[in-house]
Amino acid sequence: MKKPNILIIAAILFSLPIFGQFRVKPVEKKELHLEDLSEEAIEKLRNSQTVFFYRANDDLAELRQALEDVWTISELLLIPYAEAGKTDLKGKSFIIIEGLRTVSKKYTTVDNSYVFLHFYMDLTDKKGKEFKQTFARLDLFPTEEAMKDMSLMDEGEIFDYLYGNAEINNWSPGFLRNYFRNINDLLETGDGKGLYEGKDEVPAISGMANKILYVPDYVLDKKSKMYGLVSGSQEPEKLMKNYPYPYEFKSASKISESITAGEDFYYLVYTRSSSEKYFTVYHSTSGEIVFNRYKPMSYNLKNSDLKDIAKSVKKMQKRSGR
Repeated sequence: MKKPNILIIAAILFSLPIFGQFRVKPVEKKELHLEDLSEEAIEKLRNSQTVFFYRANDDLAELRQALEDVWTISELLLIPYAEAGKTDLKGKSFIIIEGLRTVSKKYTTVDNSYVFLHFYMDLTDKKGKEFKQTFARLDLFPTEEAMKDMSLMDEGEIFDYLYGNAEINNWSPGFLRNYFRNINDLLETGDGKGLYEGKDEVPAISGMANKILYVPDYVLDKKSKMYGLVSGSQEPEKLMKNYPYPYEFKSASKISESITAGEDFYYLVYTRSSSEKYFTVYHSTSGEIVFNRYKPMSYNLKNSDLKDIAKSVKKMQKRSGR
């Protein structure tokens, strides 16, 4: 069997809405409704094996520890991408890296690129016609160096690179654990998220007043307007000047290790997809998203973004009477 059809598509496409860097429900449509995922589709998902193609540098034991107890909607199979070509996906659901690329040359060349995990299953409709059911999409955040490298590659090289040596800021066992947990739980309950929906009134966020927020140090890299080299770095104190609660900068890998070790804290994930950014705060042990914000035409995390989070903490503290 050939490798799954994973392509970078050069076309003029609309921007696909995300919730907390991922969305659950089909992603082909701009408008999403709960009925877009039928009970029949969910039932077929439940009875399927879900294949997750993992990357060459991933530690299989760590992935199993991180994912298997939070993914309950179906049986999860962890298969290296190197074996994708001989993996029979018939009757299975699968999670795989894909991408979109839009190029505009009207006045100046602008290259908008997106990389994400896509959750699919091939189904048959009532007329016997096969179609690809989409369950969820999770945006990934390769480093700017990786995006620049990929701009010089053809399709096959890109995906071999993404599954090989490309650096992806938000790919780690701990981060994937809470991504998968949220997608799983939304599918289990039949809820959907999307349409750039924000989230800033979650009671659990009040706990951030007295509990540490881990911030991945990759957010300090200043990014150019289009993917290229990092153009400098931000000063941590300036970035956090409007956030009055406990915080600490750590590498994404160290935050991931703390998540899988079961430590209790909050952590921020910043993701940029082309000219759109998302910043989301998770609770490490429950996986709950306590804050999410989407901002278009914005390229770096700013102190005003941390101020938004602090405002939410204060607001929910007042509501809880603390």
